[in-house]
Amino acid sequence: MKSVVSAAVILTFLSGVNCLPSYGILSNIKPSSIEVKSIAQGNHQQLMARVGTTLNTPFYLRYGRTAYLPTENIEIKFSKVIDDSRCPSDVTCIWQGEVIIGLDIIKNGKQVSTLTLTLIPGDEPLPIQFLNKYSVRLIEVSPYPNSKKTIALQDYIVKIVVNRN
Repeated sequence: MKSVVSAAVILTFLSGVNCLPSYGILSNIKPSSIEVKSIAQGNHQQLMARVGTTLNTPFYLRYGRTAYLPTENIEIKFSKVIDDSRCPSDVTCIWQGEVIIGLDIIKNGKQVSTLTLTLIPGDEPLPIQFLNKYSVRLIEVSPYPNSKKTIALQDYIVKIVVNRN
């Protein structure tokens, strides 16, 4: 397995495209000097859990993974599913429910806050401010509940976008 990862890392750098940390989608973000050094030292696991992204670009983030905004030196970790009371797709409900998640905000390697974001199906998602100059908006949470299957924590994926105010 290590040789496969090493080969992927080498191909990543040769092509100039950062595909290793992404959630299955190639991005045009090149690795930072810190990432290059970390990969050279063999620290693949932490980097594989990171998704490279940019401001104003919606991206997907799996539970437990971290998004990295290299131009801002900010990391956003999908750390919690606080509540998922969305009405299952195969049930008729009197209320559509909601899903509430937690995102850890990390600046310069230190956690500075935890944001709580709520998504109500059918409602426009509201942006949540952080670090006095950014906002994050929760656009989508999948998979959608079904009454016949419990969603495992590691199966949750959110779609979010980060903007500068």
